[in-house]
Amino acid sequence: MQGKMFTRVVSLAALGAAGLVLVGCDGAKKEVSLLKEENSQLKMQLDETRTALDGEMQERRRLEQENAGMKKDLAAKPEPAPEPTAVADAAPAAPTTMPDLGPDVQVEQRDNMLVLTISSDVLFDSGESTLKTTAKKTLDKVVAEIKKQYPDKQIRVAGFTDQDPIKSSNYKSNYHLGFDRAYNVAKYLETKGIDKDMLERLSFGPEQLKKTKKASRRVEIAIVNE
Repeated sequence: MQGKMFTRVVSLAALGAAGLVLVGCDGAKKEVSLLKEENSQLKMQLDETRTALDGEMQERRRLEQENAGMKKDLAAKPEPAPEPTAVADAAPAAPTTMPDLGPDVQVEQRDNMLVLTISSDVLFDSGESTLKTTAKKTLDKVVAEIKKQYPDKQIRVAGFTDQDPIKSSNYKSNYHLGFDRAYNVAKYLETKGIDKDMLERLSFGPEQLKKTKKASRRVEIAIVNE
């Protein structure tokens, strides 16, 4: 009787263990199924990403080829000829010519200006800024040519000196002397018909020296292309 009961208990225990094993197997199967499904989704996402990337790379190559073709066409295309402009819009020609005004006036082209240089010894007494009577004949030639050839140009009159300190005149410095000389030359040009609004007066004093003191003492009348 006891042996039968023992056998029955053992059988029940075996059935319970088998049930647990079956339950564990089902759980494992579900987990594997979920992992497979997740893996499948990830693979699909990866495929989609790769497909999108391939499309972007193809589009990029297409655009690069199109851009290269456009550059090639542009390089081969001749530049269009500039459109003709009206004569009124053309830039004014720079002053370049001046007839011989005698040995006292040197003429040179400098940058965008025509520069007439007159020695101060021709125009003034030593240390003075009042024009000599003989200087006016030289300036009259200059005025006549300016009015004839360049009536609408800006005129800059600049005074230059040597670097010796002033001792025997009433001027405080070479700059003051240079300016008064430029001022009186410009004033004379004005009295001879040059528009005062077209006249500019400057002094460089001893800043721009020449090879000799005599050459350094000068007045420059520049006809400016503006």
